[in-house]
Amino acid sequence: MRLRGVNIRFWFAEAALLAFAGYTSQKFIRSHFAKVEEPPNYNYYETLATTRGTIYDCTVNSSTLAPYPLVKSTQCWNFYLDPVAMTNGVVKFKREKPRSREAMARTIAQVLDMDYGKVLAYTKDISNRYRFLKCSSDRRAFEILTNPHLVAGVIAKETSERHYFEGSRLSNVLGFVNRNNEGSYGIEQRFNTLLRGIPGAIKGMRSGGRGKREIVEKRIEKTLPVKGADIYLTIDHRIQYEAETALADGVEQYGAENGWCIVMDVATGNVLAMAATPGFDPAHYTLSSTNDYPNKAISFTYEPGSVMKVITAAIAIEKGYAAPNTRYNTDRYEKDCRGEPKYYKLPGDGSHVWEPTMTVEDAIVHSSNIVIGKLGYEMGPRVLHEWMMKFGFGRKTGIELPGEERGLLRVPEKWDMATRSRAAIGQGVSVTALQLVSAYQAIANDGVRMPAKIVDRIMDENGRSLPLGDKRVPVRVLRTESARTVRKMMLGVASPAGTARRAALRGYSVAGKTGTAQKVKGRSYAPGLYRATFCGIVPSGVVKREETDPEPVPPKVVILVTLDFEECRKFHQGGNSAGPVFKRIAQTTMRQLEIEPDRPDELLEYDDSDYERMIEERALKIVESPDPVWDGVPLIFLD
Repeated sequence: MRLRGVNIRFWFAEAALLAFAGYTSQKFIRSHFAKVEEPPNYNYYETLATTRGTIYDCTVNSSTLAPYPLVKSTQCWNFYLDPVAMTNGVVKFKREKPRSREAMARTIAQVLDMDYGKVLAYTKDISNRYRFLKCSSDRRAFEILTNPHLVAGVIAKETSERHYFEGSRLSNVLGFVNRNNEGSYGIEQRFNTLLRGIPGAIKGMRSGGRGKREIVEKRIEKTLPVKGADIYLTIDHRIQYEAETALADGVEQYGAENGWCIVMDVATGNVLAMAATPGFDPAHYTLSSTNDYPNKAISFTYEPGSVMKVITAAIAIEKGYAAPNTRYNTDRYEKDCRGEPKYYKLPGDGSHVWEPTMTVEDAIVHSSNIVIGKLGYEMGPRVLHEWMMKFGFGRKTGIELPGEERGLLRVPEKWDMATRSRAAIGQGVSVTALQLVSAYQAIANDGVRMPAKIVDRIMDENGRSLPLGDKRVPVRVLRTESARTVRKMMLGVASPAGTARRAALRGYSVAGKTGTAQKVKGRSYAPGLYRATFCGIVPSGVVKREETDPEPVPPKVVILVTLDFEECRKFHQGGNSAGPVFKRIAQTTMRQLEIEPDRPDELLEYDDSDYERMIEERALKIVESPDPVWDGVPLIFLD
């Protein structure tokens, strides 16, 4: 065939040969650059799960003498379903018919206590392989579901399950373990490396085919897992229970938004209880807000208010600026030679009407802003700052918990006139609850501040003690005489004369102090919003059980309670709200620690209701009596 002088058949043959040559060439080139197929890999590697360490409190079971566990991990298995493997597998015993999909689904549902219809649907959905079924610690379930004669397609992966025996109690202290088996918040985070242990491993050869099982005879190496270390806390779960219960009841009863409390042993600085509201369930932490995770007792800073007046008085007595009977003018302002106010913006005492002069001891009992403010103003920023630092403010205590704040204590050069007149009464500085308790512990311990502790010891799986970290040493803050003088000044606070008569404890003397700190909103104080605090030492350490005793009954514990109000409430004062919560916690603590009363006559003369009635009646008669006295303290005014 010719077309305009062109032989079409000739060019058609040429095009065909050219196409064939191109195809053949690219095949040769592709085969040259193709990857060489690697030989099959028969290496076998398996990770052996370890068990996370146990967390104990400081008590032991009276019958077994075993320590009381707060958190413990147990061996369990995560079960997964592969419907494709179930379809391809043949499950039967010898001389029996193969088991149907329905029969295997029923076995899975019964063993794992799951809904049969849901499991059956899982077995038919081949698009979703390796579906998670359930975590179970039942060894019988593991043996049944891994038996090839009963079930196919079920994969069991060994792991561990964390049990929190106290539920939501102590949650802010303990923290939780997340889905990656890493500790978050609290003890779980602080000691995560020690708690999680070291996984083991198996190295060797595996069989071919679909099973890919280990050939035990060709095992090269097996490293056993190392169990996580066990941690022993200073917490007493009995006191912790009452602290959390009383705190929660107090928050509800007095209409607070939240609160926190700490119980500390005077002699050692050990934390016996630490609670904050709201808490969360560590086993189901995803159901709670992340705002509930931090431990407010160490991570939240706030202006302490009048509880700081005890620290100011202690500094003044130690440095010789004043004595308990030193009198101050109760007029808010005094003029200096230039005709200007000497005490710049010194807060008044509200509607309180005092005598023209008041002693330092009376100022503690009645919580006078004017007297303590003047005392602090005269000592000056440098003295106050130096000694507040000695008491532990402005720095972390070093307790074995993550997230601790250092508070706010400006250097003296940055104290303005207002801070100079107000820092002494707890304004213009911010602290944590733990710092306050630690400072009061120094006063209770005859002037020696012990390092705050919540971890007693750490033991590995062989029973060997592991180091806790940096060594912290006790620090003497006050002379013994000064500390005892301050505690004696504090006796009248929890009495008919003081600001916390509802914190009085039948049979025990209480050296305490209230604080009703107005909250800061923005750059000013919010009217009607307060944080109510009471911090007390029980027994006081200045009262003898018998007159013939050579020494007073020593102090045992310091207890701090703070209620945080977001609305204006009737009982927002420290003595009226935090005081009763303190009293309830203190009663349980005295009973659990078997601390004998230093005022045993009160136990014989009154029961609890009679004692409370006596306190109220004496308080109401104060204004009618010309010169009443309570424990040597003149009863001048009822707050």
